[in-house]
Amino acid sequence: MSQENVQIVRRSIGAFNSDGPAGAAAFFDPKVEWHDIPEQPDAGVHYGRVGFLAAMEQFFGDLEDYRLLVDETIDHGDQVIACFRVLARGKGSGATFEQRIANVSTLRNGSIVRVANFGTREDALEAVGLRE
Repeated sequence: MSQENVQIVRRSIGAFNSDGPAGAAAFFDPKVEWHDIPEQPDAGVHYGRVGFLAAMEQFFGDLEDYRLLVDETIDHGDQVIACFRVLARGKGSGATFEQRIANVSTLRNGSIVRVANFGTREDALEAVGLRE
């Protein structure tokens, strides 16, 4: 089951890259909890697919041509740690944007029910009780 969870997370990221946040939302439970990166300005918790889409608008509002490049996924039972880079361009400036993010997705019955985002791989691993 856990390899299946890794595939669901990878497919959700692929859907994000091809269809934007709405594509990824299709892989989320209707009551998903989305936790912003704690260091992000106005960080909070967003509930449901509508909350997730609002969080994406807040994060990507001034960016365009954004995509996620997965560096690593780690199977941890009903949780999947994904380490990736966000690549984008500023809408007005055209300046390039790159940020490394790691998140922990919790899955239940084939849907993502919770996503906690972190600024580092180490923080994500620590959140699930793994250390290097």
